[in-house]
Amino acid sequence: MIKDYLYTQITSSLEALAFSHDVTIVDADDLSVNVPDTALVNTRAVIMNKKFDVNVNYAYRLAHELSHILYGDHEAQAVYQFSEYGKRGEELLAHRNAIRMLMSIEMPSNPLTFMSYYHVPAWLENDVIRTYNELKIAE
Repeated sequence: MIKDYLYTQITSSLEALAFSHDVTIVDADDLSVNVPDTALVNTRAVIMNKKFDVNVNYAYRLAHELSHILYGDHEAQAVYQFSEYGKRGEELLAHRNAIRMLMSIEMPSNPLTFMSYYHVPAWLENDVIRTYNELKIAE
C-alpha cells in the first residue's frame, strides 16, 4: 500500500487517540513475519509488528488492537493477538470497533472503497455496510 497523505493522517489520528487514552504503541520491526500484532490490556500497550505477513493493512490492525484496550471487556482477557479470522466474542467486537473508529476518522465514499483501502476481510462486509449506513445517516 502506498502511504499517501490521507493514510498518514489516519495513522496519526489513531496514534493521537492512543496517546490521549494513555496507550503506548510500540512499532516492532525486528519480529518474525508470523508474529501477530498484540494488545496488552493491563499495561495499556499495543505492539505492532511492522513485518507481520497478513493481508489486512497496518491502520486497520492498529485500530483493531486499540479497540481491545479502549472498548473491550478488560476482564475477558489480558492479551490479544490479531487475527483476520477472529469471528467470535472480543475479536468480533474489536473488528467492528476498528471499522467504526476508522470511518469516524475518515468517512469513505462507499463501503467497498473502505474494504479495499484497508484490505478488510470479506466476511466483515455486512458490518462495514451497516456501520457505513449508520454513520452516513448521522452526518
